[in-house]
Formats: sequence, structure tokens, C-alpha cells
Amino acid sequence: MPSSFLKEVTMRSFRPRNITECLQIIWRRKALILFVAVVVLISATITILNIPYRYESSALIVVSGRIYDREANGAQIAYVTEQVRSRANLEALIKRYSLYSPAPKMDLALEQMQGDIKLETKYRSDSDGFPESFTLAYRHTDPLVAKQVVTDMVSVFDRANETLRQQAAEEAEAIRAEIADIESRLAGVTDARASAAARNRAASRAVGNLERLRAERKAVAASVEALNDRKYRLEREIAEQKRLIAQQQERVRKAPPPDDTRTVNSYGALLKTKADLEAKIKDYSAAYTDKHPQLVEAREQLAEINRQIAQAASSGEKARAAASSPEAIELRSLQRELAKLEMELDVVMRELNRKQQAGAKIPDVPRAEERNLYVAPVMTGGGAEAEERNLYSEYEYEGLRERYSALLKREDALREFQPSTAGPGAKFFQMIDSPNLPQTPSTPNRRRLILFALALALGAGLVMAAAVEVRRLSLISDDRDVSYYLGVPVVALIPETFSPAEKKVSRRSAFKRKLTYFLIGTAAIPALFFILSNLNIFEILGKK
Repeated sequence: MPSSFLKEVTMRSFRPRNITECLQIIWRRKALILFVAVVVLISATITILNIPYRYESSALIVVSGRIYDREANGAQIAYVTEQVRSRANLEALIKRYSLYSPAPKMDLALEQMQGDIKLETKYRSDSDGFPESFTLAYRHTDPLVAKQVVTDMVSVFDRANETLRQQAAEEAEAIRAEIADIESRLAGVTDARASAAARNRAASRAVGNLERLRAERKAVAASVEALNDRKYRLEREIAEQKRLIAQQQERVRKAPPPDDTRTVNSYGALLKTKADLEAKIKDYSAAYTDKHPQLVEAREQLAEINRQIAQAASSGEKARAAASSPEAIELRSLQRELAKLEMELDVVMRELNRKQQAGAKIPDVPRAEERNLYVAPVMTGGGAEAEERNLYSEYEYEGLRERYSALLKREDALREFQPSTAGPGAKFFQMIDSPNLPQTPSTPNRRRLILFALALALGAGLVMAAAVEVRRLSLISDDRDVSYYLGVPVVALIPETFSPAEKKVSRRSAFKRKLTYFLIGTAAIPALFFILSNLNIFEILGKK
């Protein structure tokens, strides 16, 4: 090709290809993909088969349901769980059973053993996260060694049970001694409180009676004083009422006859009629003669009125007329008010006499005796009782009672963990499942690991084929590249032909290439085995 064409082709970008074409290009290297996949799969399979089977032995330990001291028990649990995985305990186990003997250093052995130990904690839902049970497991290539190691680690819980039992026994003994001391002190305090309470009740009754008498005297005195004030007020009002009555009587005596015209026959009406007739007769006398009929009739009427006036005066009508006057009515009202006041004064006097008689019946306590009643609770018993009261105060008594109740609860809780004649005491850590002798390996799952190795091998083959074919993307390899770079369609293709000598050379080259692949694969298998064994990829995946 001319140099100008090659320069133009190199300046162009790669011909764009879709996914199908890219896969076709990579698939042209199927021999390479198969070669790499087989080499990687053989190396990974050998590595997986060299991973030894590991057997897991486990034990289940349950924390006792009775938590008698949350803080102390929590500290004990933390101590035991930390001791199981402590360096000293693990070093002793490694040396005792010659674990991880190929390990060059103890630190590596400890790290590996800590990875093989599994300690799972299950917490209670009703006790603020307090541990309920522990599952302790260990993996090893020898099932018997795995069981022995778990048995030795579980012995830590047994030693903790023994320690707790001894502590519970010592604490229970101390609690019993303190309970006996508090009982004796409470007995003394109770007797002293009973006697003091009896004396105080007697004194309180006496003081109560005295207070009641004093209250009664005060009530009677207050009533008498109020009645005296009322009596004085009524006496003053009666005197004033009598003075007003005397003045009204004088007004009634001097008052003129009332002018009452409401009835014809009343005394006032007669007087008025008489006055009218007298005036009429006077007028008639001036105008008429003595024989005039009107004058005669008026004189006859006057005579009749005089007769009626005389009759009314003789029958008391005048007095009744006087009694109906306003002054007389006011006088009668004052007299009725006076009667009411005198009646009320009489009632007050009777009530005053009764209160005075009731006050005279209330006994009077002398001042000296009253003072003795108030100081009796303090003086009874002298200084010894006062000192006893100061010593056993109410606050101290309640404190002893609370301490006594707490000690009884503590003793009941400790009694469960103490051995008795009926049998051994309850264990704080109880083993539900003893360490078992595993019959089947727990890890690794070789079938799953081989599937993973197959996927890894195929991926490595595809990556290798893609890496080889990337450099060919810029070369003209088929008619589509020619059409893309020249910009003209391809009319015909000339098939590639070989002479007999070229075919012989081609077969010889193919044999050399296959021999080269075989030698490279033979050398790559141990190299990949060494790399995969040191990376521990399959061992890490097998532990999960």
C-alpha cells in the first residue's frame, strides 16, 4: 500500500464495533480462552483439594434465670467471656495440643486460633440486654482435638460457677450474721417504741381532754360575752322605745278629733253635719221667717243630729274615732315593737342563764397541773429515755427496716446458688449441650469452591483473549475494515491459497505453537498453585 494511505489510516480512529462483533473477535481466540481457563481451573482445583477438612465442635451454655446481682453478675460474665479468648488461655491450649505447629511464631498461631473460635452471645429481651446463652465453637482438622479444645474452654465456665458458689456461701454467712444483729437491734427499738408510744398515747389523751375542756370554756365564754352584748343592746333599745311611746301618748291626748267622713253614722260625720246645718239655719234665719218650711226642716234636722251626737258620745263612738287617728295608730305600732323587744330580751336572759350554768359545770384544771400534762411525754423516763430516743430515731428505725428487707431478699437469691442436703446448688452457667465429637466436616464446601474456581478460570480466559485482541483493533483484518478505511465498497475477495510446502510449514508451526502452549501450561500450573495457596483466597472463602 502507498505510504499516504497508511498515514491516513493510522490517523483515523478505530472502526466502531458493536457488542456482537466484539464477542466474535474475542471468540476467535477460543483456543487461548480454553487454554487459560484449563490452566487456572487445574491450579485452583489442586489448591482446593489441598485445603484440609475442618471439623467444628460446639457447646451451649445458658446463664441461670435468677439474676441476684445484676452488676456483679454482669462483671462475672464479662470476665468469663474475656478469659475464654485470653492470650494466656489460648497459648496453653496451643501448647497442650500442638495446634498450628507449622506456624513460625506464637502470634500467628494465636491470630489463627482466634479466627477458628466462635463465641456467640444471645441476649434476653426482658432484662435490658442481659446475656441469656453462649454458643462456643472451635474448628480443627482433627475432630477429637476440636472436641477436647472446646471441653477445655468450657471448663472456664465451670471454674466460674465454683467461684460464684464460694462467693455466695461467704456472702450468705456474712448476711446471716448481719441479719441477726439487725433483728436484735430492731427488737430493742420495737420495745422502746412500744413503751414510748403507750406513754405518748396516754399523754396525748390527757392533753386532748385538756384541750377539749379549754375549747369548751372558750366557747362558753364567747357565747356569754355575745349574749351580754345582745342583752345590753336590747335594754338600750327598750329604754328608747319607752321614751318614744311616752311622747306619742302625749301627742294622742292633745290631738283634735279626727275628721272621718267615710260613714254617715260615725261621730265625725255627725259633727260635720251639725256644723253644716247650723250654718244653713243661720243663712235661712237671715232670709226667711221662723215659720218658713225650710228653716223649720233644718231646725228639725239639727235636733235629730244633736240627739245622735249625744247618743254616739254615750256609746263610746268618740273614743273609737280618736283611736282611728294617725297618732293612735303610730302609738300602737310603737307599743307592739316594745313588746317584741321585751320578748327577745327575755329569751336572751334565759339563754344567758343556761350558758352560765354550763360553764359552771366544766372543771377547771390548775395551771401547774396543765403544765405537767404538757411536759409529761418529755419528763417520763428521764435522760436515759431521751438518749434512747435520740439513738433510735424514726429515721434510723426505717433505715434498719429497709436494710433488713434488702438482706432477706439477698439471702433468698443467694440460697439458690448454695449446695444443700437435697443436692447441689443451681449453677449460674449451666451447660445445655456438651462439646460434641463432629462426624462430618463443616468446612470447606469444595463443591461451591470448585464452581467459584470455574467462574474464575473462564473470566481469566476471557480477559487474556481480550488483551491479545485489543492490539488488532487498529489493523485491517477483513473486508469491513477495508470498506471503513477506504470509504468504498468491496467488490470481491480473493481466497487465501497455500502450496504443499506452505501447508507443511503451517502444520509444523501449529505443532510448535501447541507444544509451546503445553510447556507454558505445565509451568503455569504449579506457579498458579503456589500463588493461590499463599493468597489463601479459597481458605478464606471456605471458612464462611
